[in-house]
Amino acid sequence: MEKNKIAMNDELMDQVTGGSILPYRVQPGDTLGAIAKKYHVTLEQLMAWNNIKDPNYLVVGQQLKIKF
Repeated sequence: MEKNKIAMNDELMDQVTGGSILPYRVQPGDTLGAIAKKYHVTLEQLMAWNNIKDPNYLVVGQQLKIKF
């Protein structure tokens, strides 16, 4: 018998785990890889949290969410 699984969206997961979101505004010269490294998260996490499909496309002034 398979146990029931509950799918949680990011907002609900943050509430359950006590996670916080740090807003980050993209600066000239930033790359997603450098931002991920600076905040000790993976590039894949940063892309998923911000619904980014192309890691090479950032806009100066763009607001990103960094979860921790």
